[in-house]
Amino acid sequence: MSLEPAVTAAEQPGRTSPLNREDGGPLHAQIRDILHRQIVDMGLSPGSSLPTEEELQRQFGVSRSVVRQALSGLADLGLIRRQRGRGSVVAATPVLRRHVQRAGGLDEQAAEHGQRLRTHVLAVEPSAPPEAGMEALGTTNTWRIERVRYLGEVPVAFMRTWVPRDFFPHFTAELLENASLLNLMRDHGYHPAGGPRQVQAVSADHELARKLNINTREPLLLLQGVTRDALGHGLEWFNVWHSPNTVFDVDAQVTTQPGRVSQEHIRRLRNLTQQLESELADLERGAH
Repeated sequence: MSLEPAVTAAEQPGRTSPLNREDGGPLHAQIRDILHRQIVDMGLSPGSSLPTEEELQRQFGVSRSVVRQALSGLADLGLIRRQRGRGSVVAATPVLRRHVQRAGGLDEQAAEHGQRLRTHVLAVEPSAPPEAGMEALGTTNTWRIERVRYLGEVPVAFMRTWVPRDFFPHFTAELLENASLLNLMRDHGYHPAGGPRQVQAVSADHELARKLNINTREPLLLLQGVTRDALGHGLEWFNVWHSPNTVFDVDAQVTTQPGRVSQEHIRRLRNLTQQLESELADLERGAH
């Protein structure tokens, strides 16, 4: 990998240094951010080598300890791997996989692929939803919850969710931090069953780009929908913007011919019946 722009700016007479040594913040953070932008902008493939520590020292005119701090910051973000004898190389971007036909359970879906998601809550505040959310939830008395989901240190999804305050009056940022929203709903006596969803391609605006640590106008996948319980109560109306490193898995089925019912269709109906009976039993036990 060659970082010619950084070399040129730092070393050629008459050019402004890429580092602001007056009030630009810690030098290691500035170098980390410069390398980060160049890795993303140049679209470097996994395994591409970065310059050596000595080369980076010369490029930026800093000590080795500053360079090592910058590289450690990139490693913490999951952008590079530091290997003994090989120096630093671009790391493979973690890929989030999720099933379109499965409602919720994103933590469980990640765990199936040996991954662990963590959640950071940005906001929990009273706010009426957009018109589509009002229709889905049947109320304007809602919490607006904003969260970022991470694989390691890499943000992979930004979630904006509205939930009825009458159902969940005690929701707080502390309660939701690194917690499953659907599990908290169950703890409050409401059992999510599912609901309609739609996926569309959108581009990142400035706000989304900042939250997902990507470039403005990068393509994103927006998942929008409502989750209801078995009785039809709207429990959440949500928008989830997925970073470009997301793969949606779809289990496509061939439509059966008119007048013919497949055994698979019968099995699915039986499973749905059992699920509904289980949900009703839970509701009846909670009522006593």
